[in-house]
Amino acid sequence: MKKGILITLAVVMSVVLVCSITLLTISQKPIKKAEKETIIIAKEAAGLVTVSDFYWYNRDKTYFSVVGANKDDEEIMVIVTKDGGATTILNQDEFITEQQAKELTREAKGSVDILEARIGLEGDIPIWEVSYKEENGRLGYYVLTAKSGEWVSDIENI
Repeated sequence: MKKGILITLAVVMSVVLVCSITLLTISQKPIKKAEKETIIIAKEAAGLVTVSDFYWYNRDKTYFSVVGANKDDEEIMVIVTKDGGATTILNQDEFITEQQAKELTREAKGSVDILEARIGLEGDIPIWEVSYKEENGRLGYYVLTAKSGEWVSDIENI
């Protein structure tokens, strides 16, 4: 009797595990496809050779961005619009990094849990959107310019 219950439990757990892995794999396909297409566009438009990061920014418009080095070994960021594929190429030396954007958010917001940062465009201005979790468990978004790190907006208590 116990052996039958253990076998049934093992089969059920195996099915749950396989279904979970399949669901995770399927849900990651759009992100992987967007990343692959963005890298191709960045290689053609900016001579990108290596890629270190990929970002998906979604507000008024959707942007896909990659950070990496070009053939001259200069660190660049390439921001690509989802609709139309227009590209904006930024020299990393002229803009704050993801880590700096997170640090500026932590300084401004105090003891919040930084979740992630994404780079995109608001109009034609490159911005970092840093998401965070407040002490009360609510989410927030802190937006700052990528050029200088100046505050643009803050959405709290979501």
